[in-house]
Amino acid sequence: MSTYRHRTNHNKSTSQPPFRRSCILGLLIILCLLPVTLHAQLPCRDTIVRVYDTICDGDTLYYRGRTLDHSGLFFDTVPRTDTICDSIIILKLSVLTYPRITIHSIKHCTPIVAYDLLGGYPLITYYNWSSEPFDSTLVWQEHLSRVRVNPRQPTTYTLHLDYRESPPQCPGTSTIEVIPIEPVTAAMQVIPDEITYDNMHIIAEDFSTGTRENHWGRWAGRNWYINGVRQPQNGEWVEFYGDPSWGDTVHLMMEAYSPTCLDTAYRDIPFRRVAIYIPNVFTPGAETNNTIQPITTGVTDFQMWIYDRHGTLIFHFDNQHQSWDGTATNGRQCPQGVYTYYYRYRDAITPTGNKSAIGTITLLR
Repeated sequence: MSTYRHRTNHNKSTSQPPFRRSCILGLLIILCLLPVTLHAQLPCRDTIVRVYDTICDGDTLYYRGRTLDHSGLFFDTVPRTDTICDSIIILKLSVLTYPRITIHSIKHCTPIVAYDLLGGYPLITYYNWSSEPFDSTLVWQEHLSRVRVNPRQPTTYTLHLDYRESPPQCPGTSTIEVIPIEPVTAAMQVIPDEITYDNMHIIAEDFSTGTRENHWGRWAGRNWYINGVRQPQNGEWVEFYGDPSWGDTVHLMMEAYSPTCLDTAYRDIPFRRVAIYIPNVFTPGAETNNTIQPITTGVTDFQMWIYDRHGTLIFHFDNQHQSWDGTATNGRQCPQGVYTYYYRYRDAITPTGNKSAIGTITLLR
């Protein structure tokens, strides 16, 4: 028995060291590989870098081997040396249009005498006005999109635009030349104040202010219009002749202008196709106004009868060319007093119908 036990104990003591060494070696291998395994299983977060840049229309940007000339988002990947993750660069490129500037000028002739100059472009934030020669009215307005000026001599205004003040980004420039404002007030005189078949002649005169000067190489003057039709005459004095085809009212207009301003004057002239005038008082034997004679226009087949206050017929006109000197048909002198007349006529417009009227005449002696 003692021999068996010794053999058994001997076998256990000889087999333990190799097993223990294997376990220790396996544990060391696992511990060495564990960091690599854990690192491979951790999530990787790339670094994102955002870049913004701007160029002007027609320009190009060289970006990491590419030539860019339009707006958009552009991506690029840059490997990192300190980790297995990458850096992602996002470029946002904007292409700005060069300002195409148009300066608009608005004239104010009355009651304000000035120009409003307007110039602008979408997204523009920087404005700078200048003038040649220098115009003091620009002071305190240089950086506005709309300025009000009143030059005393021909002046060139320049507008500089950009998306920012400094440094220049996509600058644009435009100019406009303006001349001093010369207000105009239109006025005219017309003789006679009506048109008749007996007098179709019209004379009109320009009484405007500001239409006779020739400043800055530009003309001032006027245009005449009859019933909306421009006439070939444009002088300060003009003559017109009535036309039977015109209506009962003739519209005369004068358009007065200076090198910068314009104004209009109007006159409505009645066209008296039929007119009858009977004097209402006369003195027989006097040097003037000693007879009664009708004054007519456009009248045919005119007759008139004169009666005293008792209704007795005193005198009869066969036509409009006769006159009455205060003598009755029997040859006696009519006494001072009021006499009644009645006339009947036909006119050139409606020659088939008779028209009539009554009135009174005072005879003085």
